[in-house]
Amino acid sequence: MKTQFKKSISAVLAVIMVFSAFTFLNANAAVNQPKTAKTVSANQNPYGLTENISEGAILHAWCWSFNTIRENLQKIAEAGYSSVQTSPINQCAVGDGGGMQLYGNGKWYYHYQPTLYTIGNYQLGTLEEFKALCSEAEAYGIHIIVDAVVNHCSSDYNAISSEIKNLPGGAFHGNFGIGDYNDRYQCTQGTLLNLCDLNTQNPNVQNMILNYLKECVAAGADGFRYDAAKHIELPDDKPVNGHDFASDFWPVVLNNGSEFQYGEILQDTGSRTAAYSEYMSVTASRYGGTLRDAVKGGNLNASNLDDYRSDGAPVDKLVTWVESHDNYTGDGSWSQLDNQDIRQAWAIISARGDTTPLFFNRPDGSSTTNQWGKNVIGATGDDNYCHPEVVAVNQFRNAMVGLPNELSNPTGSSKVLMIERGSAGAVIINASDSDVPLDFSTNVADGTYTDEATGAPVTVSGGKMSGTVKAGAVAVIYNSELVKQPTVSISQNGGQFRGSLTLTLTARNTTEATYKIGNNAPVKFISGDTITIGADMAENTSVDITLFGKNDDGETSKTYTFTKISTPVLDGKTVVYFDNSTYKWDNVNLYAYYRNSNNNVVNNAEWPGVKMTDLGGDIYGYILDDSWDYSTAYVIFNNGNGTQFPSDVGYEVKKGDHKIFNGSGLEDYVTEVPTTPTTPTTPPETTNPVDRLLGDADADGKIGIDDVTCIQKYVAELQIDHIDSELSDVNFDGDIDIQDATMIQKHLAGIIELKSY
Repeated sequence: MKTQFKKSISAVLAVIMVFSAFTFLNANAAVNQPKTAKTVSANQNPYGLTENISEGAILHAWCWSFNTIRENLQKIAEAGYSSVQTSPINQCAVGDGGGMQLYGNGKWYYHYQPTLYTIGNYQLGTLEEFKALCSEAEAYGIHIIVDAVVNHCSSDYNAISSEIKNLPGGAFHGNFGIGDYNDRYQCTQGTLLNLCDLNTQNPNVQNMILNYLKECVAAGADGFRYDAAKHIELPDDKPVNGHDFASDFWPVVLNNGSEFQYGEILQDTGSRTAAYSEYMSVTASRYGGTLRDAVKGGNLNASNLDDYRSDGAPVDKLVTWVESHDNYTGDGSWSQLDNQDIRQAWAIISARGDTTPLFFNRPDGSSTTNQWGKNVIGATGDDNYCHPEVVAVNQFRNAMVGLPNELSNPTGSSKVLMIERGSAGAVIINASDSDVPLDFSTNVADGTYTDEATGAPVTVSGGKMSGTVKAGAVAVIYNSELVKQPTVSISQNGGQFRGSLTLTLTARNTTEATYKIGNNAPVKFISGDTITIGADMAENTSVDITLFGKNDDGETSKTYTFTKISTPVLDGKTVVYFDNSTYKWDNVNLYAYYRNSNNNVVNNAEWPGVKMTDLGGDIYGYILDDSWDYSTAYVIFNNGNGTQFPSDVGYEVKKGDHKIFNGSGLEDYVTEVPTTPTTPTTPPETTNPVDRLLGDADADGKIGIDDVTCIQKYVAELQIDHIDSELSDVNFDGDIDIQDATMIQKHLAGIIELKSY
């Protein structure tokens, strides 16, 4: 369906290539630059994305809403993904009262429980929003792949539509569980995880699924991923113990008009991977395990990684991954791989080019100690999918379509893996803890190159490579002849922050790139530079950051808006805070406890604890009892309805701590205010100078949180009734600034003592 777009783009780029070829050849006459593949000759859109889904990389936008994907399409295109895979878009079971957490008050797997085969559900969006996504994706040259759940419906039979339940011939198989996954009859006819198993032999069920898939294609879908595909029988499945269960389900439903289709085949001895590959592409789940083990152990042995373990399925019919959502949610591997490990493993499958790689996008804020991160369905995941190393590898892949690949350990150590694509380029993964000098033979053509991930120079002379790959890094070495549009981006797509915020700037294919903060003058930057905002901003104000990039092929600019929100403070010695802006809990409780000298538990209340104080701006606070006799207390944040952080004994808190839950743990709660004072007002006459208290900024006769607020407003140039300039300058440096506010907070917490006048 994107043919017309791609033909017009190809025509324009072909003309450009004719004129640019003379300049390129003349300027590089002394360098033997090999031509790459058909993608390099401009059969592409401006982002260099592949026309065929199987040749490009797929971003699994797990649990992103339709609108979230649509809002990030340019970023996805710039990151080199030719396709985006959605979560299931069918009408689905509504669980936990419609809660929207990945796991807790809501569940990610509810959209894997169809109740009716129509497009749209409460977790991802409406039919119209899906159509809008597909339409805009087409403009970027991005294909949309839908995760289709066609093996089963919801486990809640009452929630399933009567349109399904009343299908002539019966909608479901018998209600028996799977005891042996290697038994083909049990595997394909039994109920998976108590989900109502569709009667896939019934032509009425087949037609219901086929019509749904065609509806998806008509709305703009380009392909499908079939969930639990191995649990649906094949036409040549043999009878088991007298049960004849083979059917033509797959030949029927795959005739839906889409470009690309693959089935989830989690490999075991009974999975029949090669047989499924005769009908569609299939997943190489075992190879994913091999990759995870390799990067986890730092052993990138080339001969081990060369074998895809496909059980006889053709390599070009394989969809590969480092991890899938099933791995992430089910087998505990999420805690064993960090983002650097994932990038190293991704480089292996994406750089090779002979399978179709799928990048699973982990939840935003997740880590090896926090599986769910910010725990929100509908939002973007973390930014590892667009890390410079990932982007460089994706673009390398797109430029190398059709070229052979060769794996080697060029230094003789299994810590370093090189993937060469003919003589056109190479990707090098350094899994060691030290920098590795590039001092070895290569097939890459002689010439001067740039590591596309870092910008570092690399040379090849006489068939020998020279340069350096940093510890744990991925180097991407090639010179693409592809006409490229300039792209610029920032590490956070605007939004709110507290205190200060450090941002990473990215520029690709630019001869010049600049950033501008507010109305300030533009500043040049290179990819990877960082900037920090917030120190000179008042709370509840916004600033625009505009990025600009250009090259000989065009110009681009993008503007991001950031808003600094308030940082309220609770008056107490030991205080914990909770940022509810992401979770939107109706009730925010804190269960706090410690063990006394008799090892008995002393708590603030029975579970779920005490409601935290709403401080405004989605910040909640709680002051721990100062009379408690403890060296370490423990706190658990919860909503009183089954969701809590952490899931175990609690976060440690020491006396005098001021901590806030950041999505993965506790961090110091720091207030920051601007440092540009205005002229203070004249203080009123005082009749009793002896009672003047240093730190009593508002001169009301006592020191409290109001004085901290008074100084913050003064420094932020906000309206205040009065400030006593003498009493506010608690450190006697002649200025009223953040240091004074901080010292008052420390005084209130009992950390320091302020003097009196």
